[in-house]
Amino acid sequence: MEFREINTDIESMFTEYISEWYENEESVVPWSTDVKHHGGFKDMLMMQKEAINPINKDFVKAKTFILIDNQHIVGAVNIRYALNEFLESKGGHVGYGVRKSERGKGYATKLLEYALIELREESVEKALITCDENNLASAKVIIHNNGVEAEPFISDDNEITKRFWINLE
Repeated sequence: MEFREINTDIESMFTEYISEWYENEESVVPWSTDVKHHGGFKDMLMMQKEAINPINKDFVKAKTFILIDNQHIVGAVNIRYALNEFLESKGGHVGYGVRKSERGKGYATKLLEYALIELREESVEKALITCDENNLASAKVIIHNNGVEAEPFISDDNEITKRFWINLE
């Protein structure tokens, strides 16, 4: 298994990966890997590069990594090294997703474990991890990684986001 940042050398592998999200008509998670939203592969890479040292004060430093197993991208994780108001309520420090054909195989746990190591190395003491109320699989992954449930966030549309804190000290 290999964690790495996305680059032009794996564009065809990434295209095959992201196509599965679109074919299943799913929202791409993490959002930072949604090629269509970002206007194409190269624009997505540019956005990810800019996220490492954001110039907009409303954004926080973030990096996106993919998990490759057997020459096949199985999932991705976006790690935010600080929280702003939106991330504090809904997004958290980490967003991860596994392609539909690879779910239930432990990859989400690996993605979150990797993210927590990365955050710990950047001296983050507590990580906030969130998931939609109905995403029981993700909640299970977060709890498995020592997540302690906190007060949920309820949007104006009454959508509930579960929030979990993980101590990294």
